[in-house]
Amino acid sequence: RQHPTVPAMPRAALLAVAAAGACRMARADGVATCPCINPYTHPSLQGTDGIAKHLSGNSLVRTIPGVDTEYIYPASFGTGCAAHDNNLPPSCDRAQKPAWCTIEWCYVDPDNCDVTKVKSKYFPDVTELYFSYQTCSSDGASSGSWSAEDVQFTKRLFALADNYAKGARDLIEGVANVDDGNESTSDSGSMCGLPADRQMCPCEDCYRSATWASYVDFESVGMLRDESRGNDAEKSEAACMSETVETQYKAIAAREMDADFTKVGYMYFADQKTGGYTQWPRERACDWEGPDGGSYDPRYRDWYASGATGPKDVVLVVDVSGSMSLEGRSGLARSATKQVLDTLNWKDFASIVLFNDQVSAVYSNKLVPMTEGNRAAMKSWADGEVWEGGGTNFVGAMNKALEIIASSVSSGDTCMCQKAIM
Repeated sequence: RQHPTVPAMPRAALLAVAAAGACRMARADGVATCPCINPYTHPSLQGTDGIAKHLSGNSLVRTIPGVDTEYIYPASFGTGCAAHDNNLPPSCDRAQKPAWCTIEWCYVDPDNCDVTKVKSKYFPDVTELYFSYQTCSSDGASSGSWSAEDVQFTKRLFALADNYAKGARDLIEGVANVDDGNESTSDSGSMCGLPADRQMCPCEDCYRSATWASYVDFESVGMLRDESRGNDAEKSEAACMSETVETQYKAIAAREMDADFTKVGYMYFADQKTGGYTQWPRERACDWEGPDGGSYDPRYRDWYASGATGPKDVVLVVDVSGSMSLEGRSGLARSATKQVLDTLNWKDFASIVLFNDQVSAVYSNKLVPMTEGNRAAMKSWADGEVWEGGGTNFVGAMNKALEIIASSVSSGDTCMCQKAIM
């Protein structure tokens, strides 16, 4: 993602890249400086603020936003160090389960804990319920036991990041309505909203972090969306996905983040139908802008487009004939060209062909990799060209685009994947 205050960074399990923790001895009830608590007897979790209201006999009953199914957990869930999530629905009862499912953790008192702790969202109405992986782990974050060999480290890193990303994907896809003709936001038809404590603009609970160079709230997953995009059902579906993935994001943060939140790493995804954007940590985003100063839309960012399409060769073929002088068409065409360039990244190759009654201008006779420098050069070139004049004949331009692709493939200036003429 990219916005004015923080540069674009890789997605998925960024925290795993930065993970590093001091080794300390762990015990069944956590380390001495962050002991596990009994959530049923702890003073801050009594009465209407307690978890006991979710008890039914000898079991805890959990529900997930947008899904009417009740999940039954043992009453000991979260009490004492154990892999409490393992083999439990909806994420950890499958053969290919997220890595955090088998990691030990317990509920803790945030005021009596000096290691990483995160507010739990398993039971959202229990507002002071916190948990910690690190109090139960002898090696801190996931990288603690990794091999010092660079190759082995990289293999472990990719495997962990892939596992985290797939876990989030499975949760999101479980909520997403795969039938575009159905206007319900989930199989149950439940609706989800965007309450104030999840909004990224405004973000009243966000505070200034010098390390992160932004206003952030590490206890929450936030969502940013333009209310003018999408219908009510689509916006509800996006909100349901955002709420559901919060558990995964916070579990990863609890596992990989240091206690003082000095390691900078984001987790985020965007919704195709509405452009809704979800991120941990929640961050104040009122000054984020989209193309040409409009509202922020992640679907125009290179990380989103590259994830949706994969590496590609692209030739932009643009009409710059005399008719483009009408109703501001030339300006719109130039802006659209630059917006498409913004969706490409270093894995993509591109060039531009302008035409009127003939090929009027070509950026390059071979595709160029879309590095930051090449993107800036292509935008500058586009701004310097004439976008109005002459007749209209697209045949020569299309042939030129095909020629550019063929020549680039022959010389190896290609991503070796799919190709498109736009």
